[in-house]
Amino acid sequence: MLGGEIEDYTLLSSTSVFVATNGGIFKTADEGQTWTNITQNFDPNTVSCDQILKIGTALYAKTNSSTSQNVYKSTDEGGTWTPLTFSSWTPLSIGKLPGTLFAAGADYSSGEGRLYSSTDGNSWTPKAVLWTNWEVWECKLFFFQGYSRLYIVLNEKLFYTSDGNTLLPVSTTGLGSGGFFDGDNEVDGDAAGNLFFLGDNLLFKYDFTLDTWSDISSGKIPGNYSLMSFSVTDNVIFVCAMSETLGMKFYRSTDQGTIFTELTATGLSLPMIGNIIQVSANGFIGNWLDDQILVSSDGGTTWSSNATQYNATYAGNLTRSGNSLLFSREINGLILSANEGMNWSAGNNGIPGFGGIAYFVNEITQVKDTLFSFVQSDPFSNAIHLYKSTDYGTSWTSKPIPAPYDKGEEYSFAGICGSRLFVNYLDTVSFQYVLINSSNNGSSWAKPAIQNTNWRIYLKGPETCLFAFFGNDNWDDFDNVYRANSFGMSFSDLNTGIFNGSFLIKRVLSGNWDKGGPMMDFDAANNKAIFAVRDRMMGNGIDKLYLYNITSGMWSEINATGLPVDYLANCLKYIGNNIWLLATNTGLYKSTNGGVDWTITHNAGEWQRGIVVNSIQMIGDKAFLGTISNGVWIVDLSLSTGTTEQIKDDGLQIFPNPTSGSVRVILPEMNNKTVNISLYSLDGREIIKKAVNENPFQMDLNNVPSGSYFMVIKSNNHIYRKGIIRK
Repeated sequence: MLGGEIEDYTLLSSTSVFVATNGGIFKTADEGQTWTNITQNFDPNTVSCDQILKIGTALYAKTNSSTSQNVYKSTDEGGTWTPLTFSSWTPLSIGKLPGTLFAAGADYSSGEGRLYSSTDGNSWTPKAVLWTNWEVWECKLFFFQGYSRLYIVLNEKLFYTSDGNTLLPVSTTGLGSGGFFDGDNEVDGDAAGNLFFLGDNLLFKYDFTLDTWSDISSGKIPGNYSLMSFSVTDNVIFVCAMSETLGMKFYRSTDQGTIFTELTATGLSLPMIGNIIQVSANGFIGNWLDDQILVSSDGGTTWSSNATQYNATYAGNLTRSGNSLLFSREINGLILSANEGMNWSAGNNGIPGFGGIAYFVNEITQVKDTLFSFVQSDPFSNAIHLYKSTDYGTSWTSKPIPAPYDKGEEYSFAGICGSRLFVNYLDTVSFQYVLINSSNNGSSWAKPAIQNTNWRIYLKGPETCLFAFFGNDNWDDFDNVYRANSFGMSFSDLNTGIFNGSFLIKRVLSGNWDKGGPMMDFDAANNKAIFAVRDRMMGNGIDKLYLYNITSGMWSEINATGLPVDYLANCLKYIGNNIWLLATNTGLYKSTNGGVDWTITHNAGEWQRGIVVNSIQMIGDKAFLGTISNGVWIVDLSLSTGTTEQIKDDGLQIFPNPTSGSVRVILPEMNNKTVNISLYSLDGREIIKKAVNENPFQMDLNNVPSGSYFMVIKSNNHIYRKGIIRK
């Protein structure tokens, strides 16, 4: 669960480095060895931050929220954040020139976009016009450590300005067919003002005098290697290259690309390092292949990771199988826990790995006691393979989808109903989506007697009323809801004029921030379903709950009480006995009367405000929450006000383990505070409880009977768990 992709960064001082991630903003004062989350007072709608910069002693950060209040300012090193307000335009991207904050803003009333400048984030001055009449599909600002120029990627073209008024184009001369800019990580620059571009498997440097690009990698990096990524810091260029046989090479240049030297990247099994930032003369922080945090103190020759990283990783498809929990994460494949989240390990037994190092599991779902996953064995291929597990994810076997349904692309799970699994795929002949289903654990498949459609179909509900939704894109919510008759043979429209372009059924988010299936659940015994609905008729919108009575076919708004006024619904779950759970941006709420009255399940201060919960899984009284960018959280519902914690299995060291007597315990964080330590038996009895204020410390287990236990330590708003065996 460690790490998370670095989207952006800034150095406030020589000892304060801030990184922006999808899981929040994190600060390090020791060059990446330890991290502090400074997102608690950030955007209440989302923790995700894609840009951060400093001007003087002030920090400015931009979230990925679609509201106008998506830029925040901090003057106390991220301790508190204040939203900036904008009267008639919405910021799409931020950047800077010396002493001046810039924003690319869109005026949604006129369709015009332009640059705006400010010295304090409060008063803004209009600058150069960027587009008119909505003539934009992409706009992003860039600046580099030598920021005498502000760069603008606009509709795959690159411009720069030194004053915000005059835009100068960056020529594509010398780039060949790869000469366009898409706003990703293709462009980078150094502190001397040099500009670099990665395209067509070559690395280029720009000559501002001649307005042309020159190749600086040919003959220096083997031609049979593909350039996978590059990072430009203040005065160093790093390049990762891969051969056809999956061999990896890591290069460094300290003279702006004149000479590239191969590095061994000591300490890594694979030298695949990206998003590298320079934090001192020889100190660097970067992301490894799976977005774990790496640090180097010798100029990039030696790299290491540690267990005191932040957690900004995806666990949104968290699934329960038996008493096991599992989810897929990026190139790690499946992550599995058989002991309620105390320990996690790889669960890829039987799943093909790319080069033996990377496992691309796109989706997982469960039908009765059988798990299914879609696997991409080769990241450069569109081929998707279906795998099945009947032992709670311990091992997997291939279960190919047979002809004629095996010739498509973009395979994805469409839903389940009882023992039936539904799958969508794109027909490569008609370029329409096909819905197929299997009722015998993938042994055979059938296509309902309906025509192919231009949209994916999502299904959820009981056999008495299987709801169907047509998703016409990956970013908006549903304005339709149908009843799938005979498992998709025909569809009956259930929308009685309620849902439209401004009143929509919400959709859950997926790992890449696209939208997936409906945010709803059902109580089959009482023939009702509850939907989360977004009402946008009065502006940015508010969330509401709607009840559908399966027996009468009637819709009605639930006049819910106990929920915050401006809450954002993220996940809705029915757990039985008329109990519903609703995960919001401010906490997890519970209703015991069908969604009418809601109470928070934990102390409000324990929740990471703005996190997005995609999945809720129950084991006993514990609710395990899979988030889109903050790992796995747990809420114990057995307490009157539950305890909330982010599951962590990093940094806590206990040895010897197994032990025949006492153990030595080392905590990853303590900060001179007293921590509470408990030892529990597997049936939940508290055997030992004590408070300590030293690190490391000894715990005497001589009077504890032989057996298996787990230790729980509460420290700095985190709860650490680890199993112990007493011999």
